[in-house]
Amino acid sequence: MSAVDRMPRGAAAAALPWLLPLGAALALALMGTRIWNPDLMGGARVPLGEGPATAQVTVPARMAGIQSAVIVQPRSPQAPLPQTRTPERGVAPSSAGPGAPHKAASAPAPAPSPPGTAAVGTAAAEPDTACPLLLPRLPGISKAQCQSAHLVPSGALSRNGIPLYWRDVPPAGLAPGTVPLRVLVVGAMHGDEPTAASLALRWIGFAETRLLPTRRPVHWRFIPALNPDGMLAKPATRVNARGVDLNRNFPTPNWERDAPVYWEKRTRRDPRRWPGPAALSEPESQFLHTQMAQFEPDLVVSIHAPYGVLDFDGPQPPPSRLGRLRLDQLGIFPGSLGHYGSVHLGLPVVTIELQHELRMPQDDEVRVMWRDLLRWMDEHLAVVDGQASPQK
Repeated sequence: MSAVDRMPRGAAAAALPWLLPLGAALALALMGTRIWNPDLMGGARVPLGEGPATAQVTVPARMAGIQSAVIVQPRSPQAPLPQTRTPERGVAPSSAGPGAPHKAASAPAPAPSPPGTAAVGTAAAEPDTACPLLLPRLPGISKAQCQSAHLVPSGALSRNGIPLYWRDVPPAGLAPGTVPLRVLVVGAMHGDEPTAASLALRWIGFAETRLLPTRRPVHWRFIPALNPDGMLAKPATRVNARGVDLNRNFPTPNWERDAPVYWEKRTRRDPRRWPGPAALSEPESQFLHTQMAQFEPDLVVSIHAPYGVLDFDGPQPPPSRLGRLRLDQLGIFPGSLGHYGSVHLGLPVVTIELQHELRMPQDDEVRVMWRDLLRWMDEHLAVVDGQASPQK
């Protein structure tokens, strides 16, 4: 879809905004009009005239050099000027550690439409921007496997402006009155654990083909690479582009008190585990926080590496194993996803720690892990109001 296709009704476009005569811009400003380009000129704000409205050119710096349209639309005299916000980039933790707690940044607005849903053709018809970007960093994933996952942009961006890709696999042909389970699968929260993203991609294929039946239909949502900045860095990093450990950035109870103390005392200011200046300070953690609120999952599966164990947080009895990974509950940490999901939301959070961050398990092992997860879901999550949901 072109930039013109995305413009609101009644808007006008011009291919070369920098050729707009100054006199015309001033005239438009005096008539109560604003002019801005959402994609060019490095985030500059250039006043062109004063009147009932101010004509401006406002553009994010991350999109400099990309062609787009100029949107021209009227603005009431009372309407505030568009505000730009330039996020901090590449800020590493200082020797002083996290500063005084700040108010957590609000979660970003949801994407305008859900990710590739029942009509796989809809997702497949969109240009594949995920695989050219991520595939070189995905161990054990072929180009065909990546493309068959049909990842689409969620509408959210990383700290460095890289799209956060996702994929929905909803159940097909639900019987009347059937309520599906909702399962959110998150990979590569740490960028130097790329096998986590690879496993999530493999499981998208299992979910789509319904490799194994379940007692209760399942609506899957996959976010294979939550931290693309860390994954694409050279070398790859655990933290995001700001130097924040996303798995310490969730708003667990008393985060402002506990997270900085834990980082200073227990990790001795390990820069790989900096929790950030405030809970939900990062766009990636904000995005996942929003998904947990909007998607309302019954289960969260977080994939990591390389400890080779299975961790669990939540009110249900934990799975004893997934494939070769045996249960070894590692405890709770301030700001972790497992702590936030289980304690604050009352959700079960299964944390998979693969044995290697750069080498995928064998295909049979990938299938056995999937089978064991579904069996645990059937045993502990398939009951709705005292009765099992009808099987498809």
